[in-house]
Amino acid sequence: MSMLPPRSSPRARHYFWRELTELMRRIRSLRSALALLSWDQETFMPVKAAERRAEHLAVLEELLHRELTSPRARRLADRAQVLLPSLPEREQRLVRLFLREYRRARALPARLVSELARTQALAVESWRAARRENAFHLFAPHLERLVALKREQAEHYGYAEHPYDALLDLYEPGMRLSQVRPLLEELVQQLQPVLTRVLESPPPQPLPPAPCTAQFVLGRELCIAIGFDPQRGRIDTSTHPFCTALSPEDVRITTRCSEDDPQVCIFSLLHELGHALYDQNIPAELAHTFAGEGASMGIHESQALFWEDIIGRSLAFCRWSFPLWRRYLDGMLGTPWGRLSVEELFRALNAVRPSLIRTEADEVTYHFHIVLRLELEEGLLTGRLSVADLPEAWSAGMERLLGIRPPDDRSGCLQDIHWSLGDFGYFPSYSLGKLYAAMFWRKIQHDLPDIEEHIERGHFRTLLDWLRHNLYSVGALETPAEILQRVTGKALTSEDFLAYITAKLRLVYGA
Repeated sequence: MSMLPPRSSPRARHYFWRELTELMRRIRSLRSALALLSWDQETFMPVKAAERRAEHLAVLEELLHRELTSPRARRLADRAQVLLPSLPEREQRLVRLFLREYRRARALPARLVSELARTQALAVESWRAARRENAFHLFAPHLERLVALKREQAEHYGYAEHPYDALLDLYEPGMRLSQVRPLLEELVQQLQPVLTRVLESPPPQPLPPAPCTAQFVLGRELCIAIGFDPQRGRIDTSTHPFCTALSPEDVRITTRCSEDDPQVCIFSLLHELGHALYDQNIPAELAHTFAGEGASMGIHESQALFWEDIIGRSLAFCRWSFPLWRRYLDGMLGTPWGRLSVEELFRALNAVRPSLIRTEADEVTYHFHIVLRLELEEGLLTGRLSVADLPEAWSAGMERLLGIRPPDDRSGCLQDIHWSLGDFGYFPSYSLGKLYAAMFWRKIQHDLPDIEEHIERGHFRTLLDWLRHNLYSVGALETPAEILQRVTGKALTSEDFLAYITAKLRLVYGA
């Protein structure tokens, strides 16, 4: 009679690891297919294909859920509990990531998974039409259904303190509303006197307009010069800029354009470039595992905001990129870009003023936008705020926080794509990302004291090597808290961001 190897023997571990690796590879492949369909929906899909695309996405989500809740996955989860203590630390971390994914999948009924996917796909199209027509009522029924489904999802996942925690954990593992809300509210309070002081100074002159085609070519050249590999990625346009990573060999970013404000195109690209550099530099040995992605959306956003703001809006980067701005934009639309100085470019890129659009907000007021969205999400999820009352709640919140009211829904509650995608709990990642980025930048300046000279010469390899070694190489093997402690020696704090932004504003405004 044949006998199976003991469940904790080297042979058992070998079989277990081989099966787990194959399952993770299949899950990652299905997610890549889903991401590709979603990317196509945002870029090149015909408008009338929306209903069919919703069905495609729903079927793939069902297949993905079936794989993660299959008898095979359940058997692997049972064996993981036995083998976990005997595995090396790196493998233990991979197994814990699998168990997290497995438990999340098991918590949701297949019916909810399918309905969420279908509703989200249709909601994106209704959101796009609502933006185009400036008519919130076109999107409202889809949003109401999504809110109900997200409430149900949160209940299935479970939570210790607040239903919002169950959704926040999808993007920032371990973070709770009771932590993030006071952190961000205190940050906004600390930034309020900074904003008041800056607004008393004369504003820098805005940048001249430029054709979208010239902006796009300039942005693409900046991305490639910094480190984006066009042989392993694409750059396109969409209604809302985003980054989609199908694998480290296929990372796609998009931007949008405003002829009147070249910053929209250029800095949307630099933002998505930060995501893309992270994704293109995930180690090959992690790419097909559940560690083959960012540690959290906050850590991922830290890289996007690092390249967009800390590097892209720095004086050193302006000095390097200034000839490129002039080469591509001078004389366009009859505008004398050639008369612009480096210092004027730097001040224009860092002007602080309350604005309606989050993605175009400066580094100070950006956090005010996030606090508003956090308030509204929490209200929608708990039922304290109805979807019908969302436009007015948004406008009132903007007036309270920034002293401005949107003139319409397009520049108000319809500006972000996130809710149509069902991404409730995502927005705090942006502010957390800014805090993470400032902490990493302070450490980089300590480790690489001449880094700004490298940037001014357009030499980005040293900086990329630091990021590869300290961040990209671990993927999701470490938690955000572990990464911060290992890299900076500190827990999450707003101190480094406040020091960074105060020093920059002193350069921009001289006060």
